[in-house]
Amino acid sequence: MKKEAGGLKNFKEWISERVVKASAKTFLPISTRIKLHQPFYALSDEQFLTVKIADENDVDSILKIERLCYEGQTPWNRTAIFHEIRYNKNAFYIIMYDDEQPVAFVGTWFVAHEAHITNVATVPSYQNKGIATYLLKEIIRVASGEGIGKVTLEVRASNHTAQSLYRSLGFIDGRIKKGYYANNHEDALEMIKELVPEPGETVDEG
Repeated sequence: MKKEAGGLKNFKEWISERVVKASAKTFLPISTRIKLHQPFYALSDEQFLTVKIADENDVDSILKIERLCYEGQTPWNRTAIFHEIRYNKNAFYIIMYDDEQPVAFVGTWFVAHEAHITNVATVPSYQNKGIATYLLKEIIRVASGEGIGKVTLEVRASNHTAQSLYRSLGFIDGRIKKGYYANNHEDALEMIKELVPEPGETVDEG
């Protein structure tokens, strides 16, 4: 399963609509604050994938996954991914390996009270093994722990398989974004999952 990214232009349009609200909590990059639920994902009783927060050493692995998923293309190029991982304190990536072979990743921005999934991709030979579902659930878990109010993403209007997966995780349909994808101007469907604060947790509305 892959979420086909809209590219940097459309993502910059998304971020320009939001205001990053600084707080004491956000002085530390999100990638250094969060902890993954566990450092592995079990494919079977005998096969495990390594799960980690991506760092600069994982940039080429992310590009390799992109090429395998997007017919040799890299919707986010090396410079963009490197900048995201090294300099963007609101972004983090989770990557999965089978031994040293990269097999899947998810990228996310945490801005104000929204977690926006920029891309999620699993190489074809590892699809239909629950990997994308696991990565999305991990993002939802982290977002909830950060007091985030909702998780959002875009998906191609024609990608009904991915849409079904997102709906199974509680995402609902939002607005249609006309001509969102740069390569063929296909429409995108925005999908949203509202998060319920944990008991006793308050969400800052300021």
